[in-house]
Amino acid sequence: MKRLRLPGSLTFKLVLASVVVQVLILTLLVMNSARLTERVLHERAGERLREMNMLLNASLAGYLAEGNRAALDEVLINAVTHRSLVYAVLYNNQGAIVSAAGWDRDMPLPPLDQAIEEQDEDSPNRFDTQTSIQLGGQTYGLLRYGFPTGFFADAQARLLKQNLLIALSAVVLSAVLLALLGYWLTRHLRRLAHASQAVAAGDFDVRLPVNTADEVGRLTANFNTMAQAVRERVEALSASEAKFHAIADYAYDCESWHAPDGKLIWINPSVERVTGYTHQECLAMENFPLPLIYAEDLAKAEAEFKRALRGSVGNDFEYRIVQKGGVIQWVAASWQPIYNQQGQYLGIRKSLRDITERKLVEQVLENKITQLVEAEEMQRRFLAQAQQEQARLTSLLSAMNIGILFVNVDNCVNYYNPAFLRIWMIRDSSQLIGRPATEVLSYSANVLAKPDHFSKHILHVLGTHELSESFEINMADGHIVTQLSYPVRDQEGRFIGRLWIYEDVTRERQTAEQLIYLAERDSLTGLYNRHRFQDELSRMIIRGERHNSQGALLFFDLDEFKYVNDTFGHRAGDAMLIRVAGEVATLIRRSEVFSRLGGDEFAILAPDINEAETQALAERIVRAISQIPFRYEGQNLRLTTSLGIALYPKHATAAEELIAHADAAMYQAKEAGKNAWRIYRHDLDASREMINRLSWNERINRALEKNLLTLHFQGVYHARDNTLSHLEVLVRMIDEYDPNHIIMPGHFIPFAEKSGKIIDIDRWVIRETISLLARSPAIPALAVNISGRSFDEPSLPQYISEQLEEFKVKPSRLQVELTETAAVSDLHDAQRFIEALHQTGCMVCLDDFGAGFSSFAYLKHLRADILKIDGVFIRDLPNDPDSQLFVKAIVDVARGLRKVTIAEFVEDAETLEMLKKFGVEMVQGYHLDMPRAPHPAVNMESDAEAVN
Repeated sequence: MKRLRLPGSLTFKLVLASVVVQVLILTLLVMNSARLTERVLHERAGERLREMNMLLNASLAGYLAEGNRAALDEVLINAVTHRSLVYAVLYNNQGAIVSAAGWDRDMPLPPLDQAIEEQDEDSPNRFDTQTSIQLGGQTYGLLRYGFPTGFFADAQARLLKQNLLIALSAVVLSAVLLALLGYWLTRHLRRLAHASQAVAAGDFDVRLPVNTADEVGRLTANFNTMAQAVRERVEALSASEAKFHAIADYAYDCESWHAPDGKLIWINPSVERVTGYTHQECLAMENFPLPLIYAEDLAKAEAEFKRALRGSVGNDFEYRIVQKGGVIQWVAASWQPIYNQQGQYLGIRKSLRDITERKLVEQVLENKITQLVEAEEMQRRFLAQAQQEQARLTSLLSAMNIGILFVNVDNCVNYYNPAFLRIWMIRDSSQLIGRPATEVLSYSANVLAKPDHFSKHILHVLGTHELSESFEINMADGHIVTQLSYPVRDQEGRFIGRLWIYEDVTRERQTAEQLIYLAERDSLTGLYNRHRFQDELSRMIIRGERHNSQGALLFFDLDEFKYVNDTFGHRAGDAMLIRVAGEVATLIRRSEVFSRLGGDEFAILAPDINEAETQALAERIVRAISQIPFRYEGQNLRLTTSLGIALYPKHATAAEELIAHADAAMYQAKEAGKNAWRIYRHDLDASREMINRLSWNERINRALEKNLLTLHFQGVYHARDNTLSHLEVLVRMIDEYDPNHIIMPGHFIPFAEKSGKIIDIDRWVIRETISLLARSPAIPALAVNISGRSFDEPSLPQYISEQLEEFKVKPSRLQVELTETAAVSDLHDAQRFIEALHQTGCMVCLDDFGAGFSSFAYLKHLRADILKIDGVFIRDLPNDPDSQLFVKAIVDVARGLRKVTIAEFVEDAETLEMLKKFGVEMVQGYHLDMPRAPHPAVNMESDAEAVN
C-alpha cells in the first residue's frame, strides 16, 4: 500500500491539517444546530396547529349548526386571505361540501399528511390535515384544510447563513495563527534540512550553530556529530576498497559477486581474458553468465546456478562457454555463499577458471583408453554373441510346439528338441544322439495307422536332396502329425544333413471341423441352418438340371407356436423345438437335408424322390408331430404342424420360386384347418395374397438391381437437454413406376424376410450407412436395424468390419439394432452374433425391448449395450399406470446392468417429461423429430462439403 504524501512545507501541512479538523468540527456543530432548530420549529408548528383546530372549531361550529353558509364562507375566505390557511373545505355530516376557500370544489383533495415532522424537502409548503367541527359534544361536520409550513424553510435558511459566517470567520482566524506558529517552529528545521542535503552531496565539513535550549538545538548537535562520524567511516571505506581492488582486480581467475536473486553485482577485469567481454559488458548483461553457456550445457548449468543461489557450496563444476569471438572453451566454476557481520545472506562469490587445455589432454587420454576398451570389449562381445546365439537357438527350439529332428549326412541324429519327443511319445531318458534315424521310431509309443504308406514316403524323401512336400501321418489313436523335410547345406552349398519338422495338427483339425459345424448348424437343435439349406437347395437344383432328376421341398412350422412362447416362455418353446427336431430327424433318409430356417420354421430337401413318396413322408411328419407327448410345468401341450410341399421341377425350377411355392403350400395347409399337409396348387395360389407374395419378391430384386432403395433418418436425442445423440437409419423403397411415391418398409420387409432377400437389404443398408459416415465426419453416429434372419449369416459381422475398414470409419460411430423378439427366438445365434459385433467395435442395441415379456431373464445372455423400450409401453404413458411401472422397471434393471435406455414413440411433451423423471437417457419420436431423407444433421455436413 502506497503512503499518502502531501505536497508543500511542514508549515503548510500543519495549517492544512488544522483547517481540515476545524472544518469538520464546525460542520458537525452547524448540522447539530440545524437539527435542533428544526425540532423546535416542528414543536411550535404542532402547538400552532392545535391552536388553529380550536380556533376553527369555535369560529365554524355555531354557523354550521345554524346552517349559515354566508357566515361560513366569510370565515373560510378570511382565513385563506390572511394566509392563516392555504385552503379550506368544509363538509357536513352527509359528506357534502358546505363551504370552500382556496380550492376548486371539483378537484379531488390531496391525501392527508400523517405528521408534520415527516415532511421532506419535496413536499409542498403546506401540511394537509382535517378536524371535526363539534358543538356541545355533537359533531356537525369535517373541515379539510392546508396548514402553511413555508416558515420552516425561511427560518432554517437564516440560521444556516448565520452559522456559516461564524464558522468561516473561525477557520480564517485559526489558519492565520497556525501559519505564524508553524513558521516559528520550522525555521531551524529548514536549516537542518539544507545541511543534510550538503552531507548527502559529499560535503562532510558542514557544521551548524548549536543551541541546546530546545529539542531542535539538541538535534542540531547530534547532526554535527553524525557528519563527523560519516566522514571518518567514508575515509576508512575508501582505503579498504582500494586494498580490495588491488587484490581482486588482478586475480588470475574471474571473480564475481551475485545478489541472492542472481543479479551480477561486481566482477573483476579477468573476465575479459576468460570470456572476451569487458566487465562493463558483463554487468550490463542479464542473467550473467547464462547467456554465454554452450547450449548443450545450459540446462545443467542453470540448475546448478539456482542451487548455488539457495546457499550451497560448489567446487569445480565444469561446463562450456562461448567467447565473444565464437570460440568454445571449458571453464570450472566454484562458489560459496556470502554473509555480512549480522549473518544476513548477501549472495554468492563465484570463481571461473579456464580449463580448456586440461580438457584437451583428458580427451586425448580418454580416446586412447576407449580404443583399448573397445578392442577388448569387441572380443568379449563376439564370444558372448556366439554363446547367446546358441543359447537362444536352443531355447527357441525347446520352446516350440513343432518337433525338430536334425540328422547328418550319414542319417544319424545330431539334435532333437523336446517337442519331437512329445509328438512321438518318446521318453525323455532316451538317448537318440548318434543313433541312425531309422531306429528313432522304435522308441516311440505311437502306432502308425498306415505304416507301409509312411515307409514309402520316407524312402522317397531320402532318395533326393530337395525340399519335401508336407505329409500327413495318421496315428492309430486318431492323432494327425504333419511331416516336412528340409535339406541343410553349408556356405559352399554342400549337403551336410537333413532337418525333419513334425507338427501335431489334431486340435487344429478338430477346431476347423467344429467351426464348419457351427457355421452350418443351428445352435439350438443341431440341424442345418438357413445358410447350409440355401447351399443344399442350390446343389439339388444344379444336380437336377444336370441329371434330369426330380426332388421335393417340404416347408412346415408349428401351429400356435407363438401362443406357447407367450404363455409359457421361450424356454418351453426351445424345448418344444428340440423335441420336434429329434422326432422328425428319425423319419428322413440320410440323403435328405433337414434344416431349421429360424423361429419355428423347418424345411426338408428330398432329392431323387417322387410325388407319392413325398406325400407319404409328409403324412408321417404331420402324424409324428401330432403324437409327440409334451408336458411342461405340469401341463400337457398338444403339438400340430402345417406342412407345404413344392416339387422340382414340376412346381418350380428356381430356388426362390420353389421356396415361395412351398411356403404358399404351407399356408394352404393352414387355411385347410392346420395339422395337415398340402402339395402346392397353382389354382389355390391365385389369391391376391399369394400373387402379392411372388410379385413382391420380384420387386425387391429389381429394387436391389436398380438402386431403388433409399435411406431416411430420425434423430435420437439426449433426454436431459434434447441435444442430438445419433440418427436411426430407416430404409424405404422408391416405386419404380412412380418415383415420387415412397413405399414404407411394412409393405416389403415381411416378404423379404420370407424369401431371404432381407440379408441383401441388410448388407445394402450397412454399406450405404458406413459410406455416409465416411463422407460426413460431423454425424456423431448412425444406428441400423438388422433382421433376425441375419443371425444365420456368420459372415455378416465380418462384412461390417470390412466395410468399416474400407471406408476408414471408427466402429464406435455405428450402432446395430436387433429386435428383442428375434434375438430371444434364436438366443444362441443372437449371442454369437452380438459377440461378433462387439469384436468389430460396434455398439449393439436391443430394439422393441419388453415385447417378449421374458426380457429380464434373457438380459444376462444377450449382452447388448443399449435397450430400446418397445413403443407399446410409451404410447399413452401418462395415462397408463401399468406401462409406467413397466418402464420404471426396465430403466432400473438397465441402470443396474450398466446399459443405456432409449424410449421410442415419444409423441408429446408430457410423455417426454415423465421419461426424464424415470431416468431414461435417450428419447425418439414424432414430438422431437420426424423420419425424413433430407435430415438437417446430414444435410449440414453435405453443405459444408459443397462449400469446400
